[in-house]
Amino acid sequence: MAYTLWSQDIFTKGELSPFMYARCTVNEYQNGLKTAQNVLTYPTGAAGKRFGTLYNATIPGVTSGSEINFQTFQYLNECVYQLVITIGNIYIYLEGILVATVSNNYTINQIANLSTTVLNQFFRISTSDIQPQDLKRVANSGITINGFTTTSYTTSSAGFVANTVYPVQFTVSGGTIMQTVPQISPNVTYFVAATSTTTGTLFSNSRDAKRFLQNRATDTPVITISGLGTGTTTSIVQNTWSLSNVFFKNVPFYDFNGSTTSYDGCTFTPNATSGADVVITVSPAYAPLNSSYVGGVFIGGGGTARITVVNSTTQFRVATQIPFTTASVAIQGSLALLAEPAWSTTRGYPQVCSSYQSRALFANSKSLPNGFWASVTNDYSDFSDLSKDDDDAISRYPTSDNMNYIKFIVPYRSVTVHTNTGIYSSPLSDISAITPSNFALLLQDSTPATVLQPQAVDNQILVLSGNDAHQMIWDGINNAYTSNIVSAINEQTIRNPIDETAFIDLSRAGSRFVFIVNANGSMAIFQTLISQNVAGFTPHIMEQSYGNASFRQVASSIDGRCWFIIERQIANPLSAIPISLTGLPTTTVAATASNFDLLLPTAVEFTTSGSLPTSIPQITTNKFFWVIGIDADHFKVYVAQQDALAGINAISFTTTGSSSSVVPNPLTTIFTMEELTYDTYLDCAVYYSGSPESTITTGPLFNAQDIKMVGDGFGFDSAGEVNVNNEVIFKAHGTPVPVIEAFIGFPINLIIEPMPLSISLGNSVKSSSLTRPIHTRFVNFMFSQTIGGQINGVPIALAPFDMAHIGEPPQPASGIFEISTYSAWDDFNNPVFTLTHNDPFNIILLGVFYAVETS
Repeated sequence: MAYTLWSQDIFTKGELSPFMYARCTVNEYQNGLKTAQNVLTYPTGAAGKRFGTLYNATIPGVTSGSEINFQTFQYLNECVYQLVITIGNIYIYLEGILVATVSNNYTINQIANLSTTVLNQFFRISTSDIQPQDLKRVANSGITINGFTTTSYTTSSAGFVANTVYPVQFTVSGGTIMQTVPQISPNVTYFVAATSTTTGTLFSNSRDAKRFLQNRATDTPVITISGLGTGTTTSIVQNTWSLSNVFFKNVPFYDFNGSTTSYDGCTFTPNATSGADVVITVSPAYAPLNSSYVGGVFIGGGGTARITVVNSTTQFRVATQIPFTTASVAIQGSLALLAEPAWSTTRGYPQVCSSYQSRALFANSKSLPNGFWASVTNDYSDFSDLSKDDDDAISRYPTSDNMNYIKFIVPYRSVTVHTNTGIYSSPLSDISAITPSNFALLLQDSTPATVLQPQAVDNQILVLSGNDAHQMIWDGINNAYTSNIVSAINEQTIRNPIDETAFIDLSRAGSRFVFIVNANGSMAIFQTLISQNVAGFTPHIMEQSYGNASFRQVASSIDGRCWFIIERQIANPLSAIPISLTGLPTTTVAATASNFDLLLPTAVEFTTSGSLPTSIPQITTNKFFWVIGIDADHFKVYVAQQDALAGINAISFTTTGSSSSVVPNPLTTIFTMEELTYDTYLDCAVYYSGSPESTITTGPLFNAQDIKMVGDGFGFDSAGEVNVNNEVIFKAHGTPVPVIEAFIGFPINLIIEPMPLSISLGNSVKSSSLTRPIHTRFVNFMFSQTIGGQINGVPIALAPFDMAHIGEPPQPASGIFEISTYSAWDDFNNPVFTLTHNDPFNIILLGVFYAVETS
């Protein structure tokens, strides 16, 4: 028998489709995994646990994920805001802290179809049926600084909300500014961590200010204060927000009536060659001429002019840009152009926006769905396309063999315009600017982006067409894009995508990702590094022991940060319901109109002003139990959620007690903002830092939940029964353990299954042992930076026993874990090794190494 050593040590193709299980002779088979749940692969080939998420905030007033549009706003070079756009409000967060709310009039359909772009200090929004709008920030009123300590200053009146981070600038009058180290300067933006309405600590960036509020004082450099200076220093918070319609100096023009109601038979006679109020007489009357032409253009007789007033169907007034050749001479209509503004309440406003090369971009109005418009260079409000200088505005209307409407604009190496029929691009030389004379939109590929805006990352644009993902790769040699399908080997990971964003992980070399959120609440992560042939998808999920959790929206920033909107179900206490027992001994409890679910367990608490019923095991207060309804008025009680699901081990009651009630805690849906983090490998993690405490208040997030915790470097389990009253307790062997620094959150359940073992037999490139019996003697799993985990239920132990020091936190270890199977001859699906990990730490699998006998 042949004795063979075989390795699987590259996992960069991610989790492979079941259709790939038989394709053992292709490289993708050897470079992927059968299961890779909550796994991120490394460009070097390893597979590790995905990031955790830090709880930031609960979004108010939202009942459905379809009511939210989530974006980030990079404000100049200062900071990144998180914008949650809902029906009626835009919630503005800085470092996950709500700092302002602005009202809006968006409908649910408009929110679903928002298009946004950042234009210096403006955040521009376009959507259907309304004029584009700009979200703007200006300064608050200044407040005098009248006191200080080394690490904070105070103001003469309230200017803050406590526990909030604000951008702030300073001015001085009558002398020198407040003295600090490093020295602050007037009219430069800093950030203040407000500890009260009048007291704040100063930082150079918003992230340090947030960490200070979390008591992470050891690694947050404070701007220290040594004096108030000789003048009067004023603190000016930069946090007044408004949402208003975009002001347009000029808009593009379009002749909507020229092809249907021709003015060729009319004449147009100007009463002067130039001026701001030239009267033009029309003969005979032109019926469509009305006020909708105001802002439009008249071109003819050598002149170009903007229409300022329409007096009647026979007369209008213009302001000339280029003078007419002669006055009082009729201009034949067939030699003239009379056009309306391309955008108006009647004709519709652009529904798509973007920006490129210092131009604001718009596309797709109600009347011109294939319209594309670029502003004057460095003037985002001027779309005048009357002249053709290089820095003037651009208007184009790309067409194809079918009806063409523009869905997305993605600026990258060029301007790519994504329509219902395919992908168009501006001229593909990236060494020249676009101008009215050189601009064109050329078809690159017939793959339409169906629902989501394509993402530019790693020298490519990733386009989702249904459940299919395409790479539009920039070819610098040929100045063109080439299209490749990249989702074929991972087709099971993308299912009805509803949101996506590109993410560059600055903490991991070579890591370029696209996060794709599916309608079912899962997320597919596409990792790409074209130069190393890395391209693959892995699936990611959120989980809770009580209720469900789902990814709903995602947004990232250019500084390597990312946030998620998560739909979660939490236990919500209702009014207490008096209980009685129907007979003794019994497992049935009566509570009129309790209406507990007949199939799924509901978390409950028991309260009493007298004595609780006697039971086996004994029920207590301040603890969660689980009930299953029998009918509207009766239910059974269980200690464990699993017992309630299985219908076993119901609690028996022996005495009725007195004045006791049951408090139902059914599930209520909330939407949370959570930030990607590698500080902890937990989801929805709440951070604590302070004096030693064993009981920590977290709010209602974890009531009745099974969670994991890290306290001072040690891992803890907290069963749902002890997470009561918005608190969690750190315990070891039943004893409370005070901790100084902690993370509390939901475990991330990682699952890795290697592909079925396939060994090349050496006869030809197409031969393999996949369907032939093999005898596995032993398997080595090589790990790096790993704590915890199991393989087929066996705990992974990497460090020798004498290296595990009792009383010291576990340290990430590297090494080899060997499993000796010596099993019988197996079929092609065996041996199956399942690696699981739900500890609040990392695990990195470098490779799986087999020693096998083949027949």
